Amino acid sequence: MFARLITTIALLWAGMIIGISFLESWVKFRAPSLTREIGLDVGRTVFKFFHHVQNVLLLLIIVLSVFAQFPLIDWLLLLGLTIILSMQLFWLFPQLNRRADAIIAGINPSPSPIHTFYGVTEILKWCILLTLAFIN
Repeated sequence: MFARLITTIALLWAGMIIGISFLESWVKFRAPSLTREIGLDVGRTVFKFFHHVQNVLLLLIIVLSVFAQFPLIDWLLLLGLTIILSMQLFWLFPQLNRRADAIIAGINPSPSPIHTFYGVTEILKWCILLTLAFIN
């Protein structure tokens, strides 16, 4: 029963990553009436809330994993997920916020790989979630 709940949560979370990180985040900038500044402001608001949701989902999976008596590989996947989410929350997202603040203020910051790195961590997180869902 606990393994099914974990699988459901992992797949729901993976779907949210597809919907928010890989659809919403770039589609909004194709709207002709949406300025770059407003798009950035909306995006950081969405991602701030999404990080809160992801923290809750991670906590739920960890608690359920205790009851599901997960094997070591599952705990290693959860550790990877925790590290990635922490990196995003405490390092990458704040840097992206500073860049968005600068752009909204009319400053054009120098090129940075931080956005690409954030995207890579989203892909890794998505792969871990799918692996977690399908090995249980």
